[in-house]
Amino acid sequence: MLGVPLARAVAGIRYVVARKDHKPLLILHVEDDENDAILFRKACERAGLPAETFRVDAADYARSYLLGEGIYSDRVRYPLPQIIVLDLKMPRMDGFEFLKWLRHEERFSTIPVLVFTASISREDKTRAIAEGASSFFVKPSSFEALVKMVAGFGRPHDGRWN
Repeated sequence: MLGVPLARAVAGIRYVVARKDHKPLLILHVEDDENDAILFRKACERAGLPAETFRVDAADYARSYLLGEGIYSDRVRYPLPQIIVLDLKMPRMDGFEFLKWLRHEERFSTIPVLVFTASISREDKTRAIAEGASSFFVKPSSFEALVKMVAGFGRPHDGRWN
């Protein structure tokens, strides 16, 4: 099991972490901070989460990815995700605007969205859930805590994502 960069585009980066006995979980990671994106990918690897991660660094790119626009038109290279991991605080279109758009798009409305943010604001959590987030996670301060958090991403718990 190792992360292998498979494709690199202007706004999208694709990584695969897989185990022989599992099909990888397709994750669209919407994160503008390169360091946070690297840590997330490394945490997936360390946790043994069988995942294929497609990263974009802005919510408007995530919208283009889902719609198959521009560089994202090749669905073999950029398949629809099973889960979206979304940061809230991003330039141009923030995570709240993206959630509102996503939940009004019938074809994408059932994709679970795990908000993964540095915000500890109760208002942000309440608003994110109200806008359609499946779960809300505050980015942990240690890598080991991040690994434990990511280990549960592939499994829903009582209809909610861990």
